Amino acid sequence: MLDQFYKYNNWANSLLLDCLMANSSSVPESCISLFSHIVNAQTIWACRINGTTPGVSVWQVHDLESCKVLLEESVNKLSKMDYFETKDAPIIKYTVSTGDYYETSVADILLHVFNHGTYHRAQIAKEMKLNHLQPVNTDYIWFVRQHSKAAL
Repeated sequence: MLDQFYKYNNWANSLLLDCLMANSSSVPESCISLFSHIVNAQTIWACRINGTTPGVSVWQVHDLESCKVLLEESVNKLSKMDYFETKDAPIIKYTVSTGDYYETSVADILLHVFNHGTYHRAQIAKEMKLNHLQPVNTDYIWFVRQHSKAAL
C-alpha cells in the first residue's frame, strides 16, 4: 500500500506545483512557504533514510523552480528504495533539528511523509481560496479515479 501512497504523493505534489507555477504572479507567499516546507520535509526524510545530509532546512523558503528541482531529487531518492512492499522495513536512526534522537521504521517515516504532504496541501488550498485562486483537487480519491480511468 505504501507504493500507492508514494504514487499519490508524487501526483498531488506535481499537480499542485503546476498550479502554483501557472498562477505564480498571484500566488501568496504563504503558499510558496508551505510548498517549500513540503519539499524540504520530503528531502530531509529521504536523506535520513539514505544516510545523507540534507542541503535544506525545514522552513527554508525557495522559489518555485528550486522547489521543482528539490521535489524531483527527493522523488528520485525515494524511488530507489525497496521498502514499499516489505514488511520488514529497516529502522532508521536519526537526529531532528532540536537535537533529539529517534529510531523509526522506514514504513512509518514514509507514511508520515505522505500524510504530512496531504496536510500542508490542504493548507495551501485554503490559502488559495482566501486569495481568490482556484486550488487543484489533490484528494486521494480523485487520484484513484483518475488512475482507474487511465487503466481502462
